[in-house]
Amino acid sequence: MSPASRATRDSERRKLRRTTNACISCRQSKIKCSGEQPCANCQRRLMKCEYSEGTNITVNTESSGRQRLGSEQQSTPRSKRSRGEAFGSDDEDYNSQSVECRSSQLHDSSECVYTSPFTLPSTTIKNTHKNKRNWIWLAPSSTWSFTARLTLMMAERLQVETPFSAPSFLNDEIYPLRWKASTVNGQPDISGLPSIDHAIYLFNTVKFHLGQNYQLIDEANFVKNLEEFYYGLASKKAAESPLWFVQFLLVLSFGQAFLSRSKDSKEPPGAKFFVRAMALLPEPNALWKDSLLAIEVLALAGLYLYSIYQRESAQLYIAQAIRIAQLEGLHTQLPEDALGTQAVARCRNLWWTLYIMDRHFSCSVGVPMNTQDADITTMLDPPSICSQRDATLGLQVKLSRLLSSIITTIYRSEKTPLGDFLTSTKSILHTLAGHAQEIERITRFKFQNSVDAMPKGTRSITLLYHQCVIMATRPLFLSALKQELESFGWGGRDPKTFSPPLKTLVETGIKSAVKTLQILSGDDSLLEVFLPFELEYAYGAAIHLTMANALFPAVIGVDGAARMEQTHAILDDMFSKGNLVAEVRKAELVHLESLFRKFTRRVRDQDFGDSILSTARTLNGILSGSIEAIIDPSTSQTFVNESDLVSTTTLSESQPLASVISDTPDNTEFLETIGISSDDFLSIVELMGSEDDLPFSMLDLGQFWK
Repeated sequence: MSPASRATRDSERRKLRRTTNACISCRQSKIKCSGEQPCANCQRRLMKCEYSEGTNITVNTESSGRQRLGSEQQSTPRSKRSRGEAFGSDDEDYNSQSVECRSSQLHDSSECVYTSPFTLPSTTIKNTHKNKRNWIWLAPSSTWSFTARLTLMMAERLQVETPFSAPSFLNDEIYPLRWKASTVNGQPDISGLPSIDHAIYLFNTVKFHLGQNYQLIDEANFVKNLEEFYYGLASKKAAESPLWFVQFLLVLSFGQAFLSRSKDSKEPPGAKFFVRAMALLPEPNALWKDSLLAIEVLALAGLYLYSIYQRESAQLYIAQAIRIAQLEGLHTQLPEDALGTQAVARCRNLWWTLYIMDRHFSCSVGVPMNTQDADITTMLDPPSICSQRDATLGLQVKLSRLLSSIITTIYRSEKTPLGDFLTSTKSILHTLAGHAQEIERITRFKFQNSVDAMPKGTRSITLLYHQCVIMATRPLFLSALKQELESFGWGGRDPKTFSPPLKTLVETGIKSAVKTLQILSGDDSLLEVFLPFELEYAYGAAIHLTMANALFPAVIGVDGAARMEQTHAILDDMFSKGNLVAEVRKAELVHLESLFRKFTRRVRDQDFGDSILSTARTLNGILSGSIEAIIDPSTSQTFVNESDLVSTTTLSESQPLASVISDTPDNTEFLETIGISSDDFLSIVELMGSEDDLPFSMLDLGQFWK
């Protein structure tokens, strides 16, 4: 190459490096800018990327066009009945807000398009079970998969040895359980059954533990058949009503499981009766014909299997129950004149119980829901006219729907504009404020004469409420963790770029995790040992606080270690009472904690922990109330401390949640105890500002979710 050509090439390189298409932030920092909108530096530093007038900006017009088309398709009028008619106005508000938020951002061509959370190829790991499965698929939304991905990602990034080629829960089944179907013509085995008094006691135990949320037994019919079985010819009754006899055995298995406190047994509690029940379960071609009872039996079987950590099998049974329910039209508004009020009420409660189970099971396993909201037309009774039991069930349904919406809205496999993430989260918090108002109404009008500090139904919906907050804020924690792991060797994130909306969400997620552990630790006698939901809530909150303790240590403060000890105590208590799944969860949690301790030491050794601590001290000051207002240097926005949240809230008449109920003194104390406040959530929504104030950095979780 001639000297002239070499000089020309070098000159062109210098011109490329000295691009004039630099954003304002890169110019002020005197660093190279990619010239895109948003630029790479602003994406990494979570800053709003702005250019001065007259600057040429590189944008992705194809992405913008796809987004416009997708939004137009989503907003196309539908002939089907509005979901708000079935679920209530709060959920319709959330859905319409989400569409409006997406539509309002079409002008910004820098934003990415929302796509399926499942990328190609999917993430799989080798199966270590002694069965014929060759691989295990890691679903995006599953907490189980999240633990696996987080463990492997941390070990890889930190370059440390892990005792798992895959996480520990990929070993053999925790509770091996096998059964063999009985012959068609064989007589049911009625030996070894409890006395009628004992059977009624076990039935009442099951009613108490399943409570308002799992209405899977028609009490009147069950008791009638129970009396005929014990006071008549038992063998004849079992032969004439084989499906009821299966349900009876399942009730006995649940009753024993709820009362069992032994951790020495190798089989799950209640397994003796459960195996007998499953062996007698009719074939599918005959099972579905006894429709309502078949639905109840399949749902009970699925719930038992889910409780002993056979989640995949549980999903199959609940899916079969839902299909039978759809064949009978339970998801539609059935005619009371033709079927009777009691029959329609039974069908409605049974359907919504299946809905709750489907949403929870599907989110846990990480698969799409078995039924879509748009296909449901059966109604939820308004809380003002229904019983305490139905009001609690209705709110559980709405929170379950919101949880599934969080999974499909926020958990994305590709780069997502941070503005989109915050807008979606803002809509979710607005919906949560509406649900908080429902909880306030229930506790005010339904429990105002009650001496119960925490009714079991209220406990369940409160824990699910905080679970929604944790799931909505988890991607933000993960994004911060990914940035810190990727920043080893060059320096950390500038704390000044941590904008007020992000601070608000971090604080909100941590608060819900702390409240979850406080509720679960409040009364040892109320801790649910066999059903897995409280175990899942405790484990999810613990992971949230473990990440927060490493990323924002000053927010957790001196309570960080105490919160982990609190979680360990909850899991130890469950294990001591016979839950072997809790022992496995604790082992996974302890291993994750050790990885995060290595992460913290690496941050300290790299000498950029001060930037994280600086941000965390700011957050900690907000949480402790020591700072009245903080002006973020990068956005000039104000973040007000939590103690002033209620006093600074102003709601316009256009907001559907403007009417906030004034609580009685006793009710206020109760709501503060469980961490529910519509005022707080509405204030958080206001503090997050309008869509125009949100940063347009990218939330890159693609490599994690896929």
